[in-house]
Amino acid sequence: MGRKIVGGLIAIVLLLAIIAGGVFGYRWWLDRPVNPLVADGAAELAVMNFAQPVALDSPAPGWRHRTFLTRPAMTISLAVKDDVPALRCTTDGSGSIFGRFADIDLGAYPELAWTWLIEKPVESPLDERTAEGDDHPARLFLQFETGDGAEHSVEVIWANKLFKPGEYKYIGTFPHYVANGGHENVGKWFEERIDLLKIYRETSKRQDTPRVKFVGIFCDTDDTKMSSVAYFGKVWLTKKVGE
Repeated sequence: MGRKIVGGLIAIVLLLAIIAGGVFGYRWWLDRPVNPLVADGAAELAVMNFAQPVALDSPAPGWRHRTFLTRPAMTISLAVKDDVPALRCTTDGSGSIFGRFADIDLGAYPELAWTWLIEKPVESPLDERTAEGDDHPARLFLQFETGDGAEHSVEVIWANKLFKPGEYKYIGTFPHYVANGGHENVGKWFEERIDLLKIYRETSKRQDTPRVKFVGIFCDTDDTKMSSVAYFGKVWLTKKVGE
């Protein structure tokens, strides 16, 4: 009888741990990277290019649609927006991450570039600086791993109203780098380029050079219960100009 009780308690603890991971964190310890993207020595390394066929319902090895246990996932589809092949991401009180595993030396490819367009921004009276208002029509979610096994994550976001490009937003200790935003920029394609190694070092407070382990497109309105529509054309890592 005692063994049954202990076994039941262990099962409950494991279930709560899994739920907590889905609700509160971005570490999916059940994930096992398979077929990660690796560098080929080219000046530009394509991470995602939606001009090429990409399986969405059953992602190919190396790709993953990461969902949360306590909220519905964003809806993703391949589309053409203003003649640009893209991934269309829509939310309605929902959120999830679609991306791929990688194993890339950030020192060799320190710059991140991508194209995106916001069709419908997040319209909410809630403060985007708070956990209750922490929704954005488009984000890029990046995970890193250092040589000593330390992990670090950061998001690159389209801000709603209160932040300007180049600023940081923190929810607790989690860092968000603002790349663009504002309702005045809705409906326009933008090509962005950022120094990802610099952002890693500023947010991690470390001076080492990690490896990029996951790159994901993340759209969410699960906290504000609003809706949004965003498009991503492509995402790529590049060597520094002149190298």
